[in-house]
Amino acid sequence: MYLFFKDNINNRDNRNAIRVFGVLFLLSLLSLISACAKQGYPSGGPRDTEPPKSVGCKPENAMRHFDRHQFFVEFDEYVVLKDADNNVLVSPPLKHKAEYSTRGHGILVKIKDTLQENTTYLFQFKEAIADFNEGNVLPSFEYVFSTGSSMDTMMLAGRVLDARTGKPWKETLAVLAYREERCTTDTVAASEQPDFVTRCDKEGWFAFHYIPDGRYRLVAVEDKDRNLRVGNSEAVAFDNAVFAATDSIDSTAMAALRVSAPDRSQQRVLKSEFADPGRITIVTLLPMQAPQIGGEEVQWRLNQRRDTMTVWCLNEQCDSTVLLLADPATALNDTLKLRFKPRRRIRGMPPPEKKPLMSALCRNNSAYYDDLRLAFLNPIAQMRQGAMAEVMSMKDSVVHSYPLLLDSSGLMARVDAQLTSDEQYRMFLRDSLFTDLYGHYSDSLGFTLTPKDYGILTMHIDNATGNPLVVEVLDSKDTVVQRQTLTGAGGTLRFIHLPAAEYRLRAVVDADADGKWTAGDYRRQRQPEKCIPFDKTLKLREKWEMEERWRVENEE
Repeated sequence: MYLFFKDNINNRDNRNAIRVFGVLFLLSLLSLISACAKQGYPSGGPRDTEPPKSVGCKPENAMRHFDRHQFFVEFDEYVVLKDADNNVLVSPPLKHKAEYSTRGHGILVKIKDTLQENTTYLFQFKEAIADFNEGNVLPSFEYVFSTGSSMDTMMLAGRVLDARTGKPWKETLAVLAYREERCTTDTVAASEQPDFVTRCDKEGWFAFHYIPDGRYRLVAVEDKDRNLRVGNSEAVAFDNAVFAATDSIDSTAMAALRVSAPDRSQQRVLKSEFADPGRITIVTLLPMQAPQIGGEEVQWRLNQRRDTMTVWCLNEQCDSTVLLLADPATALNDTLKLRFKPRRRIRGMPPPEKKPLMSALCRNNSAYYDDLRLAFLNPIAQMRQGAMAEVMSMKDSVVHSYPLLLDSSGLMARVDAQLTSDEQYRMFLRDSLFTDLYGHYSDSLGFTLTPKDYGILTMHIDNATGNPLVVEVLDSKDTVVQRQTLTGAGGTLRFIHLPAAEYRLRAVVDADADGKWTAGDYRRQRQPEKCIPFDKTLKLREKWEMEERWRVENEE
């Protein structure tokens, strides 16, 4: 009995201990799960934004008596190469491209050329290296060595800007340096590779490092084909002056180059199609001068820029034709085979509304400058005698009648009215006032408008350039909104109908007197025409006439 009782007590104690241990284990497990649910995954700390750093090179950077066929650059983390063939510049250029690959934390470069004796080579990794994990780009890394006993240490620097805008060029530019003694022709960069090469940064600055003492000619080129030569269609900047290499960057000796894309456009038809049966649209690359059309009896009109022609077949339902388009002044001679292609209708959608013969260019809250103009879909053959527009002032409900004046093109009419700015009007035109070439009459037309006033900019210009000027007014997006020509040594130009806004001015020194800016041409050794900016931004308001004086001089 005693033994049995003792065994029962021991068994009961063991069972209690097991229960306590189980409860404690369950509580610990729940606590751990709760902590994990609250904390989630570890954040890993802040995102790495630092580019990789070089921690050594084999052979060492800036080595003399270099006689290897490869070198290795080690970094503090894993790295990747981004388009090394295009983003690594070697100066002097190699005949055969080097081979680039990654090895662990580094980059291995294999040289496949026979290196020149006593020459300093510079490998420029321009945004070609990034870390593996975050893609942080190393802006620039340079590896330099000399095959001789000394290292070249001279340099050249400068800046390349857009000749038209004065801003950095929108694409990457390679800058080529040629020793003066190699420049036996002025167009050496069109046929031969340079002695040294570098690249502009995003602000247009460039610098040659580790070049020998001497005098050089510089050419900047877009180099789309990566052959380090000036191509026929590539943007280029050049200067026939020679620049001496220096041992430090001197702002007074920096080269200033103006880049422009050559104008090698040949006149051609960009688009020709039926807009509707009987009506054809033709768009050309360049403005047409004196176009001629054969093959069909038609009427045609050019837009203001003269690069878009609208053609009306005398057969209104014409849906296929062959037109012979010629413009001898621009060497255009083309045969256009055209067929109307109806627009595919979506099931359930109503058919498109027929376009009205007459519409207004001055409706709603924006007048067409100070003129109230009407536009026509087709040329107008006849206007009713004594045709008038009825205009009611919403202020006092008084109605006045104003005559309609048809433009010589037959595509525009003007309401000869004098209205007050910022006052609302209701305009009404009766039906059948106009008849088009097909015999269709215009429908009635009614709309409201609130004429807006505009500013006037008057410029008194003293032209000291010795050439005609083309003075351009630019808006905030650098779009030319108006331009005028000044042929003499001075005069006054008035730019009217300018909406309230901020404007800048630019004067083109029109050396060839063709009334427009002319790009440079490397093969003809013609520099782009100079563009001289006015030194103020002008804030014009409605109903203002602003006057400014400007002495335009050739900049050195």
